[in-house]
Amino acid sequence: MATPRRKKARTEEPEKCQQRVTFPDTNIFIVDRKMTKARHDFLKALARRKGFIVRDHYGSEVTHIVAEDLSAEQVMEFFQKKGLSSLYPGQELLNMDWFTKSMEEKRPVAIIDSLRLKSKPSQVSSPLVTENITAAATRTPKYGCQRATTLQHQNHRFTTALELLEEHAGYLGGKNAEIRALSFRRASSTLKSLPHPLTSIEEAKELPGIGTHSQNVIQDILEDGYSREVQDIQDGSDFFETMQLFTGIFGVGSTTARRWYEMGFRTLDDIRKDSSLSLRKDQKIGLELYQDLNTPVSLTEANLIHSLVTAEVQRLQPGVTAVLTGGFRRGKKEGHDVDLLISHPVEGKETGLLSALLARLREKDLLAYETTVANTYDQHSVTRKEYTLDHFERCFSIFKLDKSLISGSQNVGPKSQSSAGVDEQGARSSDNVHQKSEVSTVKGEGTSSFSGRDKSTAEKMWIGRRVDLIIAPASQYAYALVGWTGSKQFNRSMRLYAEREMKMKLTSHVLYDTVKHQYLPASTEEDVFRHLQLTYREPSERNC
Repeated sequence: MATPRRKKARTEEPEKCQQRVTFPDTNIFIVDRKMTKARHDFLKALARRKGFIVRDHYGSEVTHIVAEDLSAEQVMEFFQKKGLSSLYPGQELLNMDWFTKSMEEKRPVAIIDSLRLKSKPSQVSSPLVTENITAAATRTPKYGCQRATTLQHQNHRFTTALELLEEHAGYLGGKNAEIRALSFRRASSTLKSLPHPLTSIEEAKELPGIGTHSQNVIQDILEDGYSREVQDIQDGSDFFETMQLFTGIFGVGSTTARRWYEMGFRTLDDIRKDSSLSLRKDQKIGLELYQDLNTPVSLTEANLIHSLVTAEVQRLQPGVTAVLTGGFRRGKKEGHDVDLLISHPVEGKETGLLSALLARLREKDLLAYETTVANTYDQHSVTRKEYTLDHFERCFSIFKLDKSLISGSQNVGPKSQSSAGVDEQGARSSDNVHQKSEVSTVKGEGTSSFSGRDKSTAEKMWIGRRVDLIIAPASQYAYALVGWTGSKQFNRSMRLYAEREMKMKLTSHVLYDTVKHQYLPASTEEDVFRHLQLTYREPSERNC
């Protein structure tokens, strides 16, 4: 049995970091008031990776002072408590928006008034505060599908904490784990849709979907700048870190990861070396390509894969469409996989397309792994309450994407794909995996397959990328497009709304009116929203 991994003691980063300095004239100091040490360290490391100089200590060389959720007066109070009566001439007091934009654009953005710290507003009377809170709550609809939720929002400090608690609840398992996780997700969804920063617990209590537990988390952050519960999870035992590590293995869910943790495993090498474990083929390749599959997929890579698949299916069947769905369709620049929804405007012409496409991809040696699922859709079963998942013919695969194509491609893909928005904050560091094995495809005939050949001296020239290929008949395409675009919470809220408010059953295949006992056809996403009497939301507004 492997012994538990010891946590390395934290060491202070040296003033002069090892990263290359790209912007020597920009010296950043990040105020750590109302900020956990973990977040403070993360922001400093992020800026240094982007080529900025970040000072651990305030001094005359600092040019840009950055603070989160603080007024200009509060920052000055911070410095006064350290014995400073004033700042050095020419230093800018900036909010987190300047920092975020600079990290996104990989350069110091121009300083405009909206990026400077504001003075603390004067206190308003209690009746007006109450009136504003009530008005804000009234303007926030109950269901996520009724709200416009974009990637850029003003409550990241709350949603980041709530999403970590959701993730942790999912890892714990047990009867109430799903309910706990869902409650955090609902609260986070509501806060993402707010057009302003949340500033009081009173307002949070009036908003839909924010339960008592989430309110306590919000109150902690408002009062202390961080959540004690979140801090305990991050600084406590190695359970959370290990579960993140193991669920990062392709084909491993929370149940398997938790069992491995309870068996005493703590590292990927523990899993690799234990002969008593009987790993499935997808899990074996998940270990082999761990670093690839846990490195975010860029929009450029997604568009490359999209273009490649589109070209192949159109050669096989003219008129076929392949749409990049998921987070990329909602405007994200990074994701964990690529979802492609494939269809043909003539019903039936999509039949046999997936197997033919996979044969072409195998011929070109573009698949490291594949497993297919047949279409199991049964229209007569839609009315059953448990019939909620989609039942399309699909393939879960790992593409072998040529690294030279990635480095040589910019702005690849259809112009209709939005590139607005970014994922919040960076990915966690992944386990160090040797990239010495070449993984090649063997014909699977509908079953999962891969083979590995050890080439200890040859570095592979491709990167593994998860790609899901979904085949939708024309009559179900509009519903499939809504379902596969997401987000998960948007879809859940839309289905709840359909059931509770409209007495309808919505799936990724069809919409069924349980009162009139009829199926409602849809040719476009707009038709789906119209049937439900919902305001149409663009994909970029569905980031619940």
